[in-house]
Amino acid sequence: MTAGPPVAVVAGGARGIGAATARRLADSGRTVVVLDALGGSTLGYPHADAEDLARLAEGGIDGHDVDLRDPGATRAALDAVVAEHGRLDVVVAAASVVAGGPLLWQAPAHQLTALLEADLLTGVHLIQAAVPHLLDRPAEDRPSAVVITSVAGRQGLFGLSGYVIAKHAAVGLVRALAADLAGTAVTAVGVSPGATETEMLAATARIYGLESTAALAEQQHLRAPMDADEVAQVVELAATAGPVVHGAVLDADGGFRRG
Repeated sequence: MTAGPPVAVVAGGARGIGAATARRLADSGRTVVVLDALGGSTLGYPHADAEDLARLAEGGIDGHDVDLRDPGATRAALDAVVAEHGRLDVVVAAASVVAGGPLLWQAPAHQLTALLEADLLTGVHLIQAAVPHLLDRPAEDRPSAVVITSVAGRQGLFGLSGYVIAKHAAVGLVRALAADLAGTAVTAVGVSPGATETEMLAATARIYGLESTAALAEQQHLRAPMDADEVAQVVELAATAGPVVHGAVLDADGGFRRG
């Protein structure tokens, strides 16, 4: 068995739910490495920046600028983590962007392509690079791969067709991975957040022409957006619960559209 604390990689972890998850995993004694594409934007959605990684570094979390849409760069980053720390126990696919506005039949083709690259393929690349390392871990270490999906992965949302398609595909990633991992020690699980106070929710409000994010949470139990750390609690549970949650997509949506 490899010595040292468990190692977790959070892809897309520089801010938002990913950053809150990285902090929780670090606080529980894991070595945490964040991978994220810094600077620039996708479809007008701004990426995280170096200041976001600097804030995580203050808590002892290592971070690297990696374009997760590039499978080679993603694999090299994962291999480097294992080379440095000797093990990989948890990966969390949290990279995502949001864009919308035009209805499905009016949306430009490049919008769907970019959303699939950012919201699905980043997770695929992470999983493909990570699973060989996760399979090296013994069952008692509960190795796991967690994919952050969305309420958009189980239902339609007006004016967000490309995002909805990409997030349904992310749920498919969880299901496909769970089937392929059957009989191994590795758990595959998804977490489906609702309206959470993040840059993504602010961007969604702008798509709808809203002045604040509050209206986007009107169909949640508390009629208010959740804090990213609330969702991160569920992600941490998913990453540590083991086989009991294999293949599941855990709702962390504040009762979205359920009363």
